[in-house]
Amino acid sequence: MSHYYTCGGLLFESDALLPSLPDATGAKHPDVRISRGPVPPPTDARDDENLFRLHLNPGVSTDGEGFCLDWKQYGRFRVQQGNHILYNEEAGASDTFEHFLVNEVMAGIFFQRGYFLLHGSAALLPDGTAAVFFGEPGAGKSTTLGFFVKHGGRVLTDEIVIVDFREGRPYILPFIPLLRLWGASAGYLGYSRNDISRKYEIPVTYTDEAIPLSAVFSLKKGASFSVTPSMTHREHLDLFGNFPLPNALLTPEEQVRRFRQAADTVKACGVFQATRTDDSFAEMDRWVSDFLS
Repeated sequence: MSHYYTCGGLLFESDALLPSLPDATGAKHPDVRISRGPVPPPTDARDDENLFRLHLNPGVSTDGEGFCLDWKQYGRFRVQQGNHILYNEEAGASDTFEHFLVNEVMAGIFFQRGYFLLHGSAALLPDGTAAVFFGEPGAGKSTTLGFFVKHGGRVLTDEIVIVDFREGRPYILPFIPLLRLWGASAGYLGYSRNDISRKYEIPVTYTDEAIPLSAVFSLKKGASFSVTPSMTHREHLDLFGNFPLPNALLTPEEQVRRFRQAADTVKACGVFQATRTDDSFAEMDRWVSDFLS
């Protein structure tokens, strides 16, 4: 039996139930198929240090038609030609199947279709434009998104950011409708999660419209909280390096394309350097309120 879902403006047909994706009813012409089948072990694979889930780095191999991610005991996935995701028996039988599928695996489809991808989060602002938050692990991407939601924004994505360029202007394509917050952030924002040692996945309302991007925030941890406008070459290079998929996919041609996409994003948007501490919730709360008003 086939199930149909929408994500990032594409229609997915899957032979497995995927509760975290928005349903698409009456679909007949899917853009992407997700199906179970044999996925041979990747040849000449190397563990990719750019990806890390459930304490594992996946084995990665590429060829002319796509790439394979080997998540060891959690199964293997193959992404090919921008229109097909294949997973093996071990992946389909695992309790973590959807956890792996709806992040880097599905993002691989958009990469193969030429979109600009970031490891970050994005909010729909009250004025109808979007803001993107990116940075190193632990910099507070999801927490910052949570504060924007508190003050009138909406979640567009929280993990993988997909940017589409239309007539030279960057647009954000909504991805998985979840807000992922550590317990301390969830508690402060009123989601009543009390275990600060774990991350919670909070379902949010999905929108399927592409949103013009107006602001980009480069997040870093520091000794104090501050947000300042920035138009230096550093943010361009940070965007270029903020790749959420295996580095093995960045062929010389893909690196050139990504470098240009990063430059086009910086040119089109207001760019900000944001520094925060682990306990700067109150300062961020006030700043987001002022920024959106």
